Amino acid sequence: MIKKIIPKEIQKLLMVGGTIFVLIFIWGGRFLYNKNNVRLQKIKIQRQRVKLENKVGINLNELTKIRKKMTVIQESSLFLAEVAKIAGQLNMKVKAITALPRETRNEFVRLAVSLEIDTSYHELGLFISKIEGSEVFMSIDKMELSSTVTAENAGSPQILAKLTVCTMSLTDTILEK
Repeated sequence: MIKKIIPKEIQKLLMVGGTIFVLIFIWGGRFLYNKNNVRLQKIKIQRQRVKLENKVGINLNELTKIRKKMTVIQESSLFLAEVAKIAGQLNMKVKAITALPRETRNEFVRLAVSLEIDTSYHELGLFISKIEGSEVFMSIDKMELSSTVTAENAGSPQILAKLTVCTMSLTDTILEK
């Protein structure tokens, strides 16, 4: 019935116009979709960045708290006294204790103490545990053990332990970064 009312030229024009309208509608929809999709991707990336920045902030706060709790020694004599104090708490026979030269690098300062003690294996284990549990960051770099077993001490042999205990502290250069 519409075919009879509307002439063929106008029908063709309406078909072409309708097709163009549908194509423009589809193209416009895709354009807006892509534009919004790009915007959504940017928002997602920003959210991820904010989450990561928050995690970094939390970790930095925890690191700051740990640094405040940790005692840092930057003087060789103080470090020597700290190691001697730990050995004294365990009533160890210290044969020799010497502060080694201070090593300074761009990022940190390394202090070391050479220690020679006459002790039992059990006491040495306690000493190492005390070093690990100390408020001051310490590590044992080198350890040489020599045992002297005699008839008198066969049950608990004495050992001569030569240890190098060290600590490190960050320099102001690295803390400023």
